[in-house]
Amino acid sequence: MSDHITSLVSAITKFLGCPCTYFAPMVDDEPLMEAYRQALEESAELKTFVPVIIVPSDTLLDTLVMNSDETANGDDIPEKYDAEEVASFRNELLVADSSLGAAALSELVSIAQDVLEDPELFERMINEEGGTVESHHQFLSYWDYDSGMTEHVILARIPVSHPYNVFAYLPMGGWNACPSNSALIAISRLWYENYGAIPAVISKDTVEYLVEEAVPESECKDLAIKQYAFCPSIIEESDGITISSHAESLKSSSVWYFWWD
Repeated sequence: MSDHITSLVSAITKFLGCPCTYFAPMVDDEPLMEAYRQALEESAELKTFVPVIIVPSDTLLDTLVMNSDETANGDDIPEKYDAEEVASFRNELLVADSSLGAAALSELVSIAQDVLEDPELFERMINEEGGTVESHHQFLSYWDYDSGMTEHVILARIPVSHPYNVFAYLPMGGWNACPSNSALIAISRLWYENYGAIPAVISKDTVEYLVEEAVPESECKDLAIKQYAFCPSIIEESDGITISSHAESLKSSSVWYFWWD
């Protein structure tokens, strides 16, 4: 492991302040997945932490610190932040009302309509038939597709009781089209309560959810529309994917993959 990766992993681990395990790049991710599954079982039993696979990067660390401590700035962000400010930020998110996921999604749908500037275009997107159906059952964010190996990753045991609250410790949102961190928590709570969706993998620009329950067919189209509003890239930057085909994939996918530019 290079000095830079060593320093980066150490900095993120210190920032999180919870038990973390580092995994070096590997061709077969089974050791990582086995560790994640075991941690998930322990989490269900103890209810004192939620495991998250983190893809470390300088951008992610900067985002986490800047979102958590408004006084942090400049080139010293990874090393210099106020721990009390970070703790206060986390507590504010944890005690805030997180039951407004439906409202947050409705607001994102309205924003998506406004961005398109043409109500008819939005309706055409919703009603367009066909498209490539891609069901997901494996995590994608931690793979380096050039090398065919995983990235350097951290398996963190985030000290929260509810999966949706991991974003209090991993506030990667609030930039470009990525929802705010409070919206990430509220929407994740809604999806957890409705479908058992758990934030499982987080990087600087991706979130993947592990989904325990199949989405009822009657809800797939509505959920696909809202997931498009949540993350437009899953439709707009995916070759051949339509809202209808995404809805079809939700019937069988056990992993939801979102990324933002």
